[in-house]
Order: sequence, then C-alpha cells, then structure tokens
Amino acid sequence: MPDVSPSDVSLSDWGSVGLLQTPTARMPPDGSMTGGASGLGRLHRHVTLSAQPLPWLEITARNSLYPGYFGLTEPGLDVKLRLREEDRHGPALVVGGRDVTGSGLDLPGKGRFAGEYIALTRRWEDLDISLGVGWGTLGEAGHLRNPLRFLGGRFRRDRDPSAWPTQRGPRAWFGGERVALFGGVEWHSPIPNLSLKIESSGDRFRAQRQDEPGFTPGSRYNIGLSYRPFPWIDAGAGFEQGRRAMLRLSLRFAPADWAQRDTSAPPAIGARPSAAAALPADQITALARTHGLPARAALVEGDTASLWLDPAGRGPLPTAQEAGRAARLLADLSAPTVERLRVVTGTHGVDGAALTLTRRDLERAARHRGSVDELWRTALLEPAADPPPAWRPRLDLSLRMISEFDFAELGTYLAHRTHTDAVLRGEPARGLVLGGALRVRTDDSLHLLDTYALPASEPVRSDLPRYAARSWSVEHLFAAHLAAPSDGLTTRLSVGAFEEMFAGVGGEALYQPLTARWAAGLDLNRVWKRKTAAILGASHASARSTGHASLYWETPGADTTTALRLGRYLGGDWGGTLELTRRFDAGITLTAHATWTEGPDRGQTRFGGRMDWGLALVVPFTASGWRPTGGTLETAARTLGRDAGQRLAQPLPLYDARVPGGFGRIAGSWSRLLD
Repeated sequence: MPDVSPSDVSLSDWGSVGLLQTPTARMPPDGSMTGGASGLGRLHRHVTLSAQPLPWLEITARNSLYPGYFGLTEPGLDVKLRLREEDRHGPALVVGGRDVTGSGLDLPGKGRFAGEYIALTRRWEDLDISLGVGWGTLGEAGHLRNPLRFLGGRFRRDRDPSAWPTQRGPRAWFGGERVALFGGVEWHSPIPNLSLKIESSGDRFRAQRQDEPGFTPGSRYNIGLSYRPFPWIDAGAGFEQGRRAMLRLSLRFAPADWAQRDTSAPPAIGARPSAAAALPADQITALARTHGLPARAALVEGDTASLWLDPAGRGPLPTAQEAGRAARLLADLSAPTVERLRVVTGTHGVDGAALTLTRRDLERAARHRGSVDELWRTALLEPAADPPPAWRPRLDLSLRMISEFDFAELGTYLAHRTHTDAVLRGEPARGLVLGGALRVRTDDSLHLLDTYALPASEPVRSDLPRYAARSWSVEHLFAAHLAAPSDGLTTRLSVGAFEEMFAGVGGEALYQPLTARWAAGLDLNRVWKRKTAAILGASHASARSTGHASLYWETPGADTTTALRLGRYLGGDWGGTLELTRRFDAGITLTAHATWTEGPDRGQTRFGGRMDWGLALVVPFTASGWRPTGGTLETAARTLGRDAGQRLAQPLPLYDARVPGGFGRIAGSWSRLLD
C-alpha cells in the first residue's frame, strides 16, 4: 500500500478535504489553515476557511449563497473527526457533519446544507477510493433505511429542510427516515499534484426543489480536476450534475511547509577557562543576550553558576532548547570550580522553575559522549526559591498585524476587519507590568454585520462598527502586578483599559503544582463600556461583572493545551467555553474555541444566536530591514459583533504568561535540549 502524505490531499467544493460534493476520510496537514472560494454554476457560491487544529480534527467555517426567496446567505460550521488511520489492515474512517451547530436565524429552509456522514477511504496504487453513508442533505437519495431507526423518534421521521429549524443542529444529527450511499475515486496522475476525481453524490437538492418548483437536480455523477501548482495553492474545476461548471481556488498555510527549526549552532563548550579568564556575571548576561536569550541576570557563587531567563519560553525556541543554550553558555564561560549550572525560567519577574545540570554531564553530552536521556536522569528541576541578584527594567515594542473574517453572517458572504496594533510593554520594577497599544485601522466591512443592522438597547459587542470606524485608537492601556505568594500559585491584579471596548479592574489567580500538566485558574473583573468619542473615557452606567473558572490540561509533548472555562460573560449570560491551542516550530500557534451560553437577555439582540466560535492562526516574525520591530501576523475566522458568549480580552492572561517557562514545557521539549 503506497504511503499517503497529508500534503497530497485535495479539497472539495465545500472547502474541506474531499472529492467534489462529497467528503472523504482524508485529512489535511496537521496545523494547516486553508481559505478559498468556489462556485457551482449559478447554484452555489461558497466562501470557506478550514483548519486542522489536531491531527484527527478538521474544522471548516463556511458561508454559502444560493438562489432563494429569502435573499440570505447560509453560514455553517463543518466538522470532521478521524476515528481510524489507514494502515495495511484497513481503510481510514471518519465521522463528520455539515452545519453541525444549526445556529443562525430561525427561518424555514435555513440549514438546508445540514447533514452528517460516515466515510471510508483506501489507497490502491494511484487511486484513492472512498465510500460513505450520508444523512440529511447528504442522504436525500434515500438508498437505505436509517440504520439508527431502532432508536425511534427523529430517526424514523422525515427530515424535511423546509421545516422549522428542528431539522438542523444537535437535535437533528443522524436523523431522518432514510440514508444514502455516496463515494468516488481520485486518480493521482503522473503529472505532479494533478488528480482526476469522479464521484456519485447522495444530495438530491430537495430544498432547492421546494423553493423553485421547476428546479431539476440533474445527474448524481460529478467529474473534476484538482491541481496544486505550488504548495500554497489548491485549484479545482469540474462538471457537475451533468449541466453545471464548477471553479474553486484555495490558499493554504501549513506550518510544516513554512516553519523551520532553528538551524543556528548552539553555543560551543570549550575547555574550562582559568579563574582569571572566566567572565563575571554581568558579562555572561550581556553575552547571553547576544545569543538571543532573554537573560535578565546571572550569578556565580561557589560551585554554582545561575542565569535567569525572563520571559522564558515565549520566543521561537522551545523552552528546553532555550534553557539548554543558557546552560551551555554557563559551562563555557564560568570559572573552573563551577560544577552546577542553574537556569531559572520565569516571566514578568515571577520565577517559575529552576533547572540544574551538572557541568561534567553537559560537557560530555556536547561532545556526543552522552544523551539528553542521561542528562534527564541527573537533572534537578525544582521551584525557583531565590530572586535574581539584580533587576534590569525592560521595555519592548512589537507589532500585531491582524486580519479577522466573519463567515457567520446571514446578510453577506463575508465581513472582515484588518488593523495593526503597535504594542509597548514595560517592566519598571520586578512584578510590575505597564502596557499600551495603539490600534491603526486599515480596512473593514463591519457595517454589514447582522447584529449591527438590528441594534440592541444594551449592546455588548454588536456596536463594534462604532469602535472600528476610528482611524486610530488606544486599544489597551493598563497596569498589572504579578506575584507568587506560594509554590505553584501566581496572582495578578490589573487596572485600566483592557481592550478597545471595556475598561475596569480585575484579578486572577492560577494554581499549578511544579510537575503537573494541569492548572486551575479563576479571574474576576468589574468593567465598564468605553466611550467611542473619548480616548480613555468610560460610561458609568454600563458597569458589569464577569469572570470564569478555568481548567487547563497540557499534553505530554507540551504542544497542545485544552482549556475549559465556565462562568459569566460580558452580557450577563452564563455558559462555558472549550478552547484548544496547538504550538508548532518557530512559535506558530493555531487556536480553536467554541462557546455556548444560555443566550442574551432582553437588552441584547438575538440575531447572533447563543453560540460564539473562532479559529486563529498566529505566525511570529522578527525584525528585518523593512520591519524595525518584531511581532506577529494573525489571521482569524470568528464571529464579530456578537452579544452572547463574549469574554473580556485580557491583555495579560496568567496562563499565557506563566506556563511557557514551567516544568511542562521544559519536560515536553526535553529532546531539544542540546539543539
């Protein structure tokens, strides 16, 4: 059986991996994000953004336009889960669905694309062969009875797309009287990255036939081509239903293609210098900074040399690699009597973990006479008990270039917003952080937001267009104090303008035992709505309280963090948020979140529903000849201008600040210690 690379997969008309109208059991490259558009004659137009936050999870945000008397678009969130990878014993197996949330305006016919499926895919020579069973839209051909009909209820009832919205969302999953078979083949031609697709679909366009009595669905068979002239372009063309032409163009970002591991040589370890040639602590600190390490202070005392890294784990290098390079510098520069090399990681003056290596073992490993596993057995990892001998104030300037896209609007294909934040952050004293950001507007189409068309009497974020219309604004301006009152416990007190729409006071506590991969946090905030006409003014009548209890879990490899948050949102609604974050080489991160609440109260618009979700890709960049400062490029698909499920955008969340330099990140990236 030939190996199937994730980079060989192609996209369907719907923006997710598949044939043309039907899904397959293939998955895109891990961590990739793909955006594009497709059109099927004068029938369908899809604008999509798809992400692979986990190797077994594909999420696609989609907004579709179709002929209909409502004149509205059809947003949807599509999900695919891999249950089994292909191997010599059997095919790949997935389960998934289109428009799985069923959110949106409650009108008959909305959710006409909703459907679930189970699919198998097997590679044979140059052919990818797929077969699936579809429910809902994917099962309208009705070849078989629903295999779940023994459960009764919705599994025996007709699933009519013209009915009210009980035919979509979780209440309708895998429901309906009958299901259909679908499938096809993809032939990978001798021409690199060119494939031919042939399929049979189970969709009979029932909703379109109900809207337009003269509509004919045409043939169930479709044929098309897919071509990737470059790794970041995926184009397609086809002839579908025997009467309609299809065109598709997608752009893809994959961390494996773009992010390369740091290839610079680690500091060399030479012969131990004499006592006279060894460098003093302040020169060790300065030299460490020239190697790109966030060194704050050094201390050589007795048989121990220490170096404080702050902020640790926040740069492009994995935390263990950063600590390993710091230890190598200490081994190369310290007096010959030094036998213990101690690297203390922390952030904003709050120390986290202290890693101690024996100098002899590190010297042997650097000369390829030892391994990282042997170093792990002799290493000592403990809470940092003593502060650095001196504290040097710090001032950082960075840029955030942000593009946000909203695929969840009913009145438009796509609402977008683009802006740049110049972020200035200073630490005049240990534990004290002062931060501010100037936001410069580039472009937006937020006047197209559904919630802005139906204004609320007490908006949370549905008045976002008023804030975004300013050519420049102070995005945040705050002061925060961080402390570690006991082992494993970190606290933060903040005051100021936390984000462009809210200002106030808040506190947060985070507890994480030294060797634990879990953490628990609690944040409480009292905030007021900022005025659009004043730089820092706030409306005293808009006071509201918000806060969440959070539980975090990090995988053993320290590349994935899952967070569950429960609490009160800015609109007074109660609910929960599930958040997933993946980290890749070069500091690239991909985040997905979904929030479900009890819904907005009477003072807010119900147009946006009770669910909030988003996907975000963050790619760091460094200073260059035309970029005087470093920063991040951020692309996100999220709901904009919603009132329900809105959390405060805290500029200094404790988990993001505290955990990168902790035990979990050091242990998870230990294999990179000597890189």
